Amino acid sequence: MTVLYENRRRAKRARLGILGAVIWSIGWFYWAYVLNSGGTRTAAVVIVILVGLLPFVALHFYGSAYVVRLAREGNEVIVTTLGLFTNHDMRVPVTAILEVARPEAAGMTIRVAGRRMPFMLDMQAEHGDLAAIAALANHSAPEKP
Repeated sequence: MTVLYENRRRAKRARLGILGAVIWSIGWFYWAYVLNSGGTRTAAVVIVILVGLLPFVALHFYGSAYVVRLAREGNEVIVTTLGLFTNHDMRVPVTAILEVARPEAAGMTIRVAGRRMPFMLDMQAEHGDLAAIAALANHSAPEKP
């Protein structure tokens, strides 16, 4: 197995951001409780609850796209994405990788067949073999021994 990308340090920072969003949501839920106890209209309470749920929805999509580790093992790529408490591993065949793009200087995206959202790679990672990652979309890049 060849590790192409490793980003554990910045993933810890992202988890701290997730913790901040959870605390922010708890504040909104408490406000909804106070409004409901005070006799405020139900529509206002529902709106406050929905605003409190927004970070969880956003974090679900962000966590499933933010890559912590990328490794190649034969004809498969093991993509490890950010999770709230633990990371999630996904095995993707190399032939399913459609595109590797670098839309901006700070990041790179990998499009995979069957996924609407691309994987996001942060270029400020501890380790990143950009040539090997870009070669994944060619489907003919030999694996390093």
